[in-house]
This record gives sequence, C-alpha cells and structure tokens, in this order.
Amino acid sequence: MKRGETNLGPDGEKRTAKQDRLMDRLIAELLTHPNLEDAAAAAGVSRTSAWRWLKSADFIARLRTARRDAMQRAMARLQEVATQSVDTLNAIQTSGESESARVSAARTILELALRSVELQDVEERIGKLEEALKSRNWRGAGNDTEPNQAAPGGARTINGRA
Repeated sequence: MKRGETNLGPDGEKRTAKQDRLMDRLIAELLTHPNLEDAAAAAGVSRTSAWRWLKSADFIARLRTARRDAMQRAMARLQEVATQSVDTLNAIQTSGESESARVSAARTILELALRSVELQDVEERIGKLEEALKSRNWRGAGNDTEPNQAAPGGARTINGRA
C-alpha cells in the first residue's frame, strides 16, 4: 500500500498503511508492557486509539496470533535448556553442599518426572479418544437416536433431546 492509501481491514474499517504499522507496533509493545497505557505510550499511539483498536476483531485476532507465537518461542526455548536444568538438579542431588539442597533437588526431579509421565498418559488417552471418534460416526453423548425418532419409553426426541 502506498503512502496515504487506505486499506479495508477484515473488520471493514478503513485504515492507512501508517495505522497498520502503528497497530503492529502496539501489538509488539503489548507483549512486553504490563498495561495498555504503557504499551500505547511506547508504541507512540494515543490511549484512545489503543482502546478503540482493542474493540476491533481484526486487532484482537492479530494480538492473539502474536501472543501465541511469543509463547511458542518461549516454550521452545524452555525445551532447549531443559536438559541443562536436569543436569544441574542431578549435580546438586549427588554432590550438593547441604542436605536440604540435595533433598530439594531430588524432590524436584521426582515431581517433574511424575508430571512428565502423567502428561504422556493424558496425551495417549486423548490420542485414543480422537481415533475412536474418527472411526465412528459420533453425534454426541447420549445422542444414539435419530432426530424425531421415538426414544425409549415412547418419548419423541428433537435434536437428540427428549
């Protein structure tokens, strides 16, 4: 878009290229500031504009995407350093200077190991449920009858409800 041209956003509102850039800057600042006022000031946007944009479905969708991307980057970073953390806990557990440090490291290792196993179990159960749903024509819990078909006891159902 050239300077001064307007663009219709997905929400149908007219915006200039400058407004789009300011929205992007505000989104970036919202990821690092504790409140809207501070983020707006850092982005060079008025509080009024920031509040108005927060009511826009397009802006909210862009902000959610940016937050999701930032969280995925943070989780990837945590996964990168997790091995070092386990090594550190193991070193403290085996050769820590105080008994309380060794016990604390051992407890942390056991708690995290248990959570890991629980998470794997949940993921496996969800996978099995998803496969079961894919393998049959599922219509919802307790909805084994067709609409308007006589239910047990002679009652007729509408959309699967008596």
